[in-house]
Amino acid sequence: MTINTDKSTSVTDAINTRITTRAFLDKPVPKDVLTGIFETARRTASGGNLQPWNVHVLTGEPLETFRNGIMAKMMKQDFEQETHQAYPSPLWEPMRSWRYKLGEDMYALLEIPKDDKTARLMQVAKNFSFFGAPVGILIVGDKRLGMPQHLDIGIYVQSLMLLAREQGLHTAPQGAWRGWPDSVREFTKHTEDQEILVGMSMGYADPDQPVNDLVSDRAALEELVTFYDG
Repeated sequence: MTINTDKSTSVTDAINTRITTRAFLDKPVPKDVLTGIFETARRTASGGNLQPWNVHVLTGEPLETFRNGIMAKMMKQDFEQETHQAYPSPLWEPMRSWRYKLGEDMYALLEIPKDDKTARLMQVAKNFSFFGAPVGILIVGDKRLGMPQHLDIGIYVQSLMLLAREQGLHTAPQGAWRGWPDSVREFTKHTEDQEILVGMSMGYADPDQPVNDLVSDRAALEELVTFYDG
């Protein structure tokens, strides 16, 4: 499948053409387009209208400064303690198999064999350059937030992804940024009672990169949804 870089004309099309994009063109997103996405996303639902997200949007020189700093720390193996674990451990079936297959499908597209640990780590490290995207997004929230507010932030992230597709953009939601809480705070200057919860790459997808041909599988409808018909 070739990645769809057209503007989406419906919510259905935006969902069906959205992928986690891992290679972007070196093409800036116009400021009015970017501002419009975040202006509209303000209407995202949240329980009690708490709006529990604080968003930091990086472009241009600030973005380069931030990701260069992260890459320098990675080279020195100056790692930090993540704020929240990405997955339960151990992960159970069928989720364990879904996660494993996604990784293997990606590495197959990139022609990286299982025993090439260095190449696989280098691909993972691209998370921390925002996959070359012209827009890097860091979403922080109060440490006192509970699971319901974290769900609300997930809804907000989905709003951003679909609004991006409406503009012909693509995204990569990135929990990996939870692994750099100190560096994020040092850059954004968010308060000590807040923490990084999720990040996102946003920009114009590079249609010529094989990694952007990856379309992850989905479980059958009947495995996930039960209808109670009256």
